[in-house]
Amino acid sequence: MAACPVCGFDEATLSLGDATDAIRTFARRYREALAGVADDLARQQPDPDTWSMLGYAVHAREVLELLGGSLPVVLNSSAAAFPPIDVDEVASGRPEWVLDTDLTLGGISISCEDLVEQITAVPLTGWDRPFTIGDAAYTAIWIPRHAAHEGAHHLRDIARVRAILTG
Repeated sequence: MAACPVCGFDEATLSLGDATDAIRTFARRYREALAGVADDLARQQPDPDTWSMLGYAVHAREVLELLGGSLPVVLNSSAAAFPPIDVDEVASGRPEWVLDTDLTLGGISISCEDLVEQITAVPLTGWDRPFTIGDAAYTAIWIPRHAAHEGAHHLRDIARVRAILTG
């Protein structure tokens, strides 16, 4: 898998320990990223094709929850298979009440704690367990690596949107 064309993050080169350490920091880093941002500004999209700061944070929470829920399925199945997800479709279907800063930050914190707890309990041999998302094949090690990438990537998105909206 190649480095992310948007942020340059290369999941394949990330060690399990570094991925876990990154996930441990996300609750604090997302709180800091949204600190002092008024709710109306946090919900504001800079343009129709760019999510709001809170939209990116909600997406990060959803991904972390999804990955945390997927890890035990992958580890306890000989060939777990998941459908691909259209993130824009998911975002467009979110009810307005989901865009709540405290709810989102609390969810990120819980999701990260849960995922780190799960990661630290996986035996080394478990990380080779195969699974698919649509037609793409992965092994379980992709889950913490992808969680680290998604969390870091969307922190950059929040910083970018904040800079656009606040000058």
